[in-house]
Amino acid sequence: MRLRSSPRKYVRYSASVQTDNGAGEGTLFDLSATGCRMQSNAVLTPGSYLALHFEVPQTESPLAVEVSVVRWHKDNQFGIEFLRYAEGVREQVSDLIEGGEASAIPNQPAQAELALSTVAA
Repeated sequence: MRLRSSPRKYVRYSASVQTDNGAGEGTLFDLSATGCRMQSNAVLTPGSYLALHFEVPQTESPLAVEVSVVRWHKDNQFGIEFLRYAEGVREQVSDLIEGGEASAIPNQPAQAELALSTVAA
């Protein structure tokens, strides 16, 4: 089994993706410095490259990952690896993972969050 290369933090951020084939909206979960899990209606397949923007309550504008690649796909969820951040964004993502408020989309029962984190681990 392959161990994770960086710690993950359960988050729930509104996100958008842009690919050569179009755009889509979704929710970003399980954020790390090197990637995330995302749920979306966008058509993404492993190996697809995309630009990713996600809303974080502590920031004035969305955070941008200029180049990412889809590593896995199951149902409407995707594993995304970050390849190139916009300037200064990697540090902001690291700060989010190390502390601070994580949830941006309310009304998620704590038990459901725990269950989702447990399943994804």
